[in-house]
Amino acid sequence: MAINNNFSQKIFTLTLAAAIPSYLCCLIFLWLIDYSVYAKILLTTLLSLSVFGFAGLIKQQLKFQFQTLSNLVEAVRGGDFTLRGKKRAEHDALTELTNQINLLSASLSEQRVASEEAYRLLDKTIAHINVAIFAFDSNNKLKLANPAAGRLFACDFLQLIGQSADSLALTTFFTDEQTQLLEHTFPGGSGRWQIRLDSYRDKGIQGKLLFITDLKTVLREEELKAWKNLIKVISHEVNNSLYPISSISQTLAKLVTREPLADDWKEDISEGLSVIGERAHNLTDFIKRYAKVAKLPEPNKQIFSMLQLISHTAIIQSNRQDIMIDEDSNPNMELFADQSMIEQVMINLLKNGLEAGAPVQLSWGEDKQSQWLTILDHGTGIKNTANLFVPFYSTKPAGSGIGLVLCQQIIDKHQGTLTLENTEQAGCLVKVTLPNALYN
Repeated sequence: MAINNNFSQKIFTLTLAAAIPSYLCCLIFLWLIDYSVYAKILLTTLLSLSVFGFAGLIKQQLKFQFQTLSNLVEAVRGGDFTLRGKKRAEHDALTELTNQINLLSASLSEQRVASEEAYRLLDKTIAHINVAIFAFDSNNKLKLANPAAGRLFACDFLQLIGQSADSLALTTFFTDEQTQLLEHTFPGGSGRWQIRLDSYRDKGIQGKLLFITDLKTVLREEELKAWKNLIKVISHEVNNSLYPISSISQTLAKLVTREPLADDWKEDISEGLSVIGERAHNLTDFIKRYAKVAKLPEPNKQIFSMLQLISHTAIIQSNRQDIMIDEDSNPNMELFADQSMIEQVMINLLKNGLEAGAPVQLSWGEDKQSQWLTILDHGTGIKNTANLFVPFYSTKPAGSGIGLVLCQQIIDKHQGTLTLENTEQAGCLVKVTLPNALYN
């Protein structure tokens, strides 16, 4: 404002300086002419008003124009791109300057809209990424996080904003910008993680970007894909051999009953053929059970009560009197899942628990984020936990090695988790966790 006043005052002074020589000459000439004093005074007044009035008018016009341009520029600087200068028909430098400012405002407005749209797209993309992202400022205060980061700490990610890296116990990952692979336990789960540290700049100040990837999910998907391919190959190749063996054994068995062979030959051949047929049947059943993993359908989710699930699965067990329910469990809890699949998981887990060591204790509960069910047996615990979810592996003499793998795949399809761990008081604690899809 002061700059505009100084400039307009300077223009006013220069205008007067340019007009005063002519003005003085006119006054001298006027007073030398033989006019009446009244006429001379009147003409002097009109001449003075003309000179000083036009100079003042020039000053006001310049002041108005520069004030308008100043307001336009100030609006652009403040982020208001809706203000525009008035279009004029004259083609002069001032009109061109106004038009250029209007074009600048329009261009900046379009850029801001494009930036906001790009930011929304980026925000949605980050929200659906399974990698936990943390952005810390120069004081190691968290400025940005995504939902995956919230799941890592078992809370809403917005609750993490503003917390320090020390309070989140993440400063140990700030020592090396190289990718790290390590075992770690977070509030939201434990396992093997990929840690990546990077940096960014905001208004020239450097901050830290921390990316934490759960390798368990990635490795499990790749492992499952490999096992599916293997099972398909085994099913095809073994079945091609089993069907002819089974058919030939049946044919030979008929021939043996017809031909007059010696008693010892007949007994040996019959016994061998019986073994071939039995083995072929067992191998066929074996392959069918393993093929279930490769053909697991998508869940058909519906609402059902936890008590209904427990009653359906417990009644199947022959020793259901050894199944105890924790009195603190919520009797009104409901699940939104595929009931037949979850029942299959419960049947397998209860059977394993009862075989490991009766009695077993069931408990369940829920919060805003998740629902869970635990099964605690009273056995000796798990001796080798590394291969629990590897197909074909079983610690039981007659086990097929498919029960826990099938349970894990079913829970994975429900975006849940299945964990087994030994306890000090009893045997093994099995925990099934599912997202709370019914919470509003």
